[in-house]
Amino acid sequence: LSSRFVVVDDKPEHLKGIKESLDALRYDCHTRLYEEESVGGWSALPGIRMLFIDKNLRAGVTMGSSGAQNAFAAIVDVIEKLISPESGPYGLILWAEQPDYEAFKEFLYSRLSDKPDILPVFCEQLTKGEYINTITGEIIDPEKFKLDILEKMSGSRQMSALFSWEADVVAAMDAVLKSIVGLVPPASRGSDTFGPELGRVLHRISEAGSGIGRAMENPRETINQVLVPILADRITEHDPEGVAGDAWRQALVAPPPQHQPPSVAIQASVNTAIHISRGRPGQAASLKATDLGAVVQYPFPELEASLREHFGLSKELILSDRFFGMTAEDWGRSRFRLVQIGAPCDHAQPKDAPLLYLLGLEWPFTNPDGSKNGQAKLHKAKSAKTEQAWSSPIITVEGGNPGKLSVFLSCSLSRARPEEDTWIAAYRLREELVSQLTHRYARHISRPGIVEL
Repeated sequence: LSSRFVVVDDKPEHLKGIKESLDALRYDCHTRLYEEESVGGWSALPGIRMLFIDKNLRAGVTMGSSGAQNAFAAIVDVIEKLISPESGPYGLILWAEQPDYEAFKEFLYSRLSDKPDILPVFCEQLTKGEYINTITGEIIDPEKFKLDILEKMSGSRQMSALFSWEADVVAAMDAVLKSIVGLVPPASRGSDTFGPELGRVLHRISEAGSGIGRAMENPRETINQVLVPILADRITEHDPEGVAGDAWRQALVAPPPQHQPPSVAIQASVNTAIHISRGRPGQAASLKATDLGAVVQYPFPELEASLREHFGLSKELILSDRFFGMTAEDWGRSRFRLVQIGAPCDHAQPKDAPLLYLLGLEWPFTNPDGSKNGQAKLHKAKSAKTEQAWSSPIITVEGGNPGKLSVFLSCSLSRARPEEDTWIAAYRLREELVSQLTHRYARHISRPGIVEL
């Protein structure tokens, strides 16, 4: 992990003074001495939140001279080298107060327009000489430096709220780690027995998430199942000054009274982020077909034959209004899935007995904006459909279009675990959707019937 505050300058004495100022403020700071011939060998520093860059990294070039473009390009080169696209938002502080500062921002956003993940979310300027002696590097006023940094960081209320959430996560992480170590007997602290004792604690935690005798099967996954809910509680609880909610209230922007609802594409993106886990691709894939909520690629090669064999369904029945209501075009654009809904207790303590899967259909909207055209039927609500199927919120389905996953509540399949080794999980429904689907399925199979005239 790199420092959250990174300073780049071509003068060692300036780096020293700025770092000492930030250290005095208890801001963990990483410095890089700019030398034009060495920048090419720099690598990205993940986790940067504030990047301080000198206005003139190349000797003999000033922001206000005809060589301004050269000075701008040097700064952008540094950004491209140091900022990791996976690291999240950061702010850029430029040591400058020149008339062409706006020209620099225009150059920056134009140059990086095709790289939005490394663009700063805000860009500000400070005068270096107000905080250090630019000749000797001696600290002048660290307290003013702190106040001005905080002012720049809070210029965007929305980013200020996100940064405060990040601080909550870090504090919660510390609390969880402390609580785990606190499970080791005090007598073992600082002794050779500490490591083994902590290992036994971790083994018990893993066993709590996986079941008796299964702690070593996938300890990273099962320990996360235990610790992540605790972490979530600690994040919510962390509010030492009792004002954490204020930052979020200030960050939220209410839509105008006559605003249009979010587009279907935005709904799909947000719902997918909230409710769908894609896992990791490749050999380190974190999703398995046996995971609770796993949405599995349809594993049987002959679609229509397997529908008849396993579920007693025909294509004609599925197309009919009596069952699901589709057109031939709908059929060709949809993907059949299996959804694992084994009981949560079996997920926590896996048994060798068969797991339960429901037949699902992943279908895209006819148009990316969610509108209907032609003979499309899948948008229409039908009583037969709502009785026999559960549907997800609007999500992004295969192909990147908005759509839904519908699950046939009356079409279940039990499979033994060894038979699923070759099945591939496309994604996983997170707990909220799994709980809703499981509840609907339980009501469907247990609904009472009566005889009446």
